[in-house]
Amino acid sequence: MQISAILSDYDGTLCSTSNMRDSSSNKIPVELDARLSEISRDIPVCVISSKDFGFLSDKITFARIVSCIMGIETINLKRLVGDELIHIKNDSNVLFDTHLITDIDTLTDNSVLLSSLAKEISQTFKDIAVDHKYISKERILAGITIDYRHLEDWLSCKTKLEPLLFQRIQQTKKSHPFSSASKIYVETYSTHPFVDIYGIKCDKGSAFDSVLKILDMDRSKNKVMYLGDSENDNAAFAKADVSIGVHSDRRLHPRLDCQYIVEFDRLALFLKRLSHENFEFSDYLFY
Repeated sequence: MQISAILSDYDGTLCSTSNMRDSSSNKIPVELDARLSEISRDIPVCVISSKDFGFLSDKITFARIVSCIMGIETINLKRLVGDELIHIKNDSNVLFDTHLITDIDTLTDNSVLLSSLAKEISQTFKDIAVDHKYISKERILAGITIDYRHLEDWLSCKTKLEPLLFQRIQQTKKSHPFSSASKIYVETYSTHPFVDIYGIKCDKGSAFDSVLKILDMDRSKNKVMYLGDSENDNAAFAKADVSIGVHSDRRLHPRLDCQYIVEFDRLALFLKRLSHENFEFSDYLFY
C-alpha cells in the first residue's frame, strides 16, 4: 500500500506523555523531528491534536496542516507557490489560513463558562493543573485540560477526582445563562491522567476530515496513515487506511482501535524504513 500522507497526534505520539509537563523536554526528540522533516519534503505530514496552536506552533515546523483543539481550529501552515511549498508566517502581512468547525458566537459564549470552570477547579483541587486552550487569532478560550499526570498515583486520583469533577462541571453548566452551555463537551480516558473539556462537541474524526479537505486528496487513489496513542484518536483511526498506535508510557493501557502498535522509541526507525521503501507500507517495516 502506497502511503500518500501521514496524519499524527502530538501528545503521547510524537512526544512522550511522561515528558509533556516538563518544559525542557516537551518537544519531539531530535531524531524523530528530523525524520518527519525529511518525510514532509516528499508527502504531507499533518498534526491533529487536542493542544492549541500557541503550544504547537514552534514544535511542528514540518507540518503542512495542523488541526488544533480536537479539530475546533484547523490551520493551513504551508501554501504551494509555483512548485514550492512555503511556510505561511503569522504576522501582519500574511495570516494563516484558518478554519473553525463552529461559529465564533458559540465559542465566545462558552468561553465564559470554561473560564469560570477552570478558575473554580484550580481553587478547589490544588494538586492538579488546568491548561487553557485558545483559538489562535481571536484568543477565545475553546477548551481546558484538567491534568494530573505529574501526580505519582494516577489511578487513585482518577477514581477519586474525576467523579467530583463531573459533578462540578454539571453544576456550572446548569448555572450558566447561555443556552449554548448544553454544547459543552467532556472527553474522558480509561487510563490517561487527564480530562478534556471543550466549548463544543469535537473529535479527531472531524479533524481528520478537515485536514483532508484542505489537502484536497482523492481517497480512492491516496492512502493515509494515522498515528495516535489514546482513545481520542480512535475516531481518526477509523478513517485512516493504516492506523498505528504508539505506546509511549508503560503506565498507560488505552483501548486503541488501531491495526498496529509501535513502541515510541522505535517510531523514528519505523518512519525511516517507510521512507526508504518509498512509502510502500507493509508489515515487515515493524521488524
